[in-house]
Amino acid sequence: MITIKDVAKQAGVSIASVSNYINNKKNISAKTARTIQQAIDDLNYVVQNSGRELKMKRNQDIGIVFPTISEPYLERLLSSIKGYLSQYDQTFVLELTDSDPRMETKAILNLIGRNVAGMILYTCQPQNREIFEKLEKSGIPYVLIDRRPENFDCNFVTVDNKELFQRITGELLAKNYSRIALVCGPDSYRENIMARTGYENAFKIAGKETEAENIIFTTAIRECGFRAGIQLLERGERIPQVILTTSYRLAEGLKYALKIYHLDEEEQVQIISTGDSMDDVFHHDNAIVKTSRGAYQIGEEAGKLLLRNIRSPIVFEKQQVVFQDDYNIAQLEPAMEIKTQRPTQAAEEICVLLLDDETSVSGLSRLLIDFYAKENIKVKIKRVLPKDSFEYICNYCESGSSQIDVILFDVPWLAYYADKGYLLCLDELMEAYPLNISNYLPNAAGHYSMYNGRHYALPYMACTQLLFYRKDIFSNEEIADDLERKYMIPLKVPKNWFQFNALAKYFTRKYNPDSPVEFGHSMAISNPDLFLCDLMPRIWDYGGSLFNRQQALQLNTLQNRKAVRSLLESVQYTSGGLLSKKPADAAVDFINGNTAMFYTFYNYATGLVDRLQSKVVDDFGYTRIPGSSVLSGWSLGISKNSQKPEAAFKFIRWASGSDIAIPHTILGGQSPNISVYRNYDMVSLYPWLPRAMTEFENSLERLPQTTAKGNVINEDEFVHIFYEEMMPLIREAMDGHTANLEQLEDVFAVLQGKLRKIL
Repeated sequence: MITIKDVAKQAGVSIASVSNYINNKKNISAKTARTIQQAIDDLNYVVQNSGRELKMKRNQDIGIVFPTISEPYLERLLSSIKGYLSQYDQTFVLELTDSDPRMETKAILNLIGRNVAGMILYTCQPQNREIFEKLEKSGIPYVLIDRRPENFDCNFVTVDNKELFQRITGELLAKNYSRIALVCGPDSYRENIMARTGYENAFKIAGKETEAENIIFTTAIRECGFRAGIQLLERGERIPQVILTTSYRLAEGLKYALKIYHLDEEEQVQIISTGDSMDDVFHHDNAIVKTSRGAYQIGEEAGKLLLRNIRSPIVFEKQQVVFQDDYNIAQLEPAMEIKTQRPTQAAEEICVLLLDDETSVSGLSRLLIDFYAKENIKVKIKRVLPKDSFEYICNYCESGSSQIDVILFDVPWLAYYADKGYLLCLDELMEAYPLNISNYLPNAAGHYSMYNGRHYALPYMACTQLLFYRKDIFSNEEIADDLERKYMIPLKVPKNWFQFNALAKYFTRKYNPDSPVEFGHSMAISNPDLFLCDLMPRIWDYGGSLFNRQQALQLNTLQNRKAVRSLLESVQYTSGGLLSKKPADAAVDFINGNTAMFYTFYNYATGLVDRLQSKVVDDFGYTRIPGSSVLSGWSLGISKNSQKPEAAFKFIRWASGSDIAIPHTILGGQSPNISVYRNYDMVSLYPWLPRAMTEFENSLERLPQTTAKGNVINEDEFVHIFYEEMMPLIREAMDGHTANLEQLEDVFAVLQGKLRKIL
């Protein structure tokens, strides 16, 4: 009988290495892992509990492996399995994997090692045929529910989603519903592909064409359902009449989108979701019609199938049981055109100037219908590129025009705009239309709203920087040993920028061909503001400052020169295009698995948790950046020339308020409301939010508002001069040549002279 010793000998590695690989106890190199796996496959080795090998008797536990129980259907499915097994005094071990393939693999291997009597699995990785072949070789009876590898012979219990969605769609088409949308979970799961097939078949049978924009695959959580709903509802006259979905959690998100569009109470868009209405007597939600699949029947059938297999392992033939789902849409009247009851003509119209940055402001424009429905005020959007916005706002306000009512601007410009008289003081409006500033993040009102003790704006987006890193890489012992040998530093998340650069160099293949990733980190310094946000944390980490305590310029110091040199060195270890990339582009480098680290304002990191796109969704960690973070974000103010100050104030109060804080964050913004950071769903989706709130309180402003002479600093002009002087050094660094401290002293002497002229 093949043992772990045989595998170690075949692979040419130690028994400990094989044991670590089998039990996922320690990270080993990909090369060693492949060698061990090849030996396991060649020898047809069946993994058992490593301490006792095959001498252990089969225990009586049943292993149950589920990705989550947040979906009501899965919760009832699990309850049914447990209830059925309990009738036979059968004990069980429950493993919840949070839809993480690695956690599921570890759970399955652990249960195989324990030699459990059997397993019931609702897998999150049906494409991983290898793990199920291992399970098959172990001889342990098992049952898969709803998901399995393609053409894999096993005990299988499922619901016929193809037939269900073909019937539902066909009946809707027969009732003259033509705009029928389908929102599914990931297309890597069989039940969602079958739903789409049935949906498309119904259209073919009816002689009609499907529209690609009406079919959406996404992660099956509320937040993604909300995004899908907004995507469907912002089509104007082409709003779907019915939305079908394969997940009740998606249905809840879709319902929230209807609420934002003020369509929920009118029941003009019907949501039909797979579910278990036959078992859920407490479900009375007119906005969501649930199908009648019996979760308890399905779970019980899986339990029966497994116990029969356990009792007759030799003569038992694998079985596949397919349930038919049912539904009741008889109450749906024949289709009629959607007619909203909103005002046909707005009482007022205001113009809002937004920055043309889709990552951060598109969410606001997609939520405007909520403001319109609540206030009967129409909003006209005017956009300006971020790089042109400062000068554009200055020129507009100097012109005396009253065309624009609300201005979105970078928070460092607040003092300058207020001092110049560009912004309307909001104190009287805040008394007339009260708002609770305690709902904002600590000190947000002071940083984003006030100048000289008066309010001139409200916070729109409040954000700080975080460092994101690859947990799988930073916990790899072989990498740690190699790093210690080559650089004599430990493999730990960097605490200062010297450590950061050392690690970034090690993880850049140009300097280390054995690096598991191509680049050490990713960055974007394509404009002066991004450059300053990259530089200031380094200056603070080295103990420097651009101004002394009396707020006089003190640029040419050793600490500041070291900080600039640190940034220039970092340029050599980053992916290309940093002078053209936006922060969202730098995030994509990390999301695609090309870099070991990246630091950013955390509103750009939302793609990390997108399981349909992110290659590091289960492999990233986060912490504070070295030094202190830059306090950043945008504010909303009212133009001093506005003829509609009350309507404008209602808008900025709505845009910065708690009513849209959650949906705005889901759509890519970052609300200044503290409720976002304390919301369970938001923290579950974006786990870095609690850390971000802590770092927000520790963040620092880039520059002081005024100089030693009391003059308000034109930060835009200051930063542009700084950036232009640094650009030749940045380009040299991109070519591999970093300026030394003596060269920087000469550059800084010239730069300090130029900056003093504008202060």
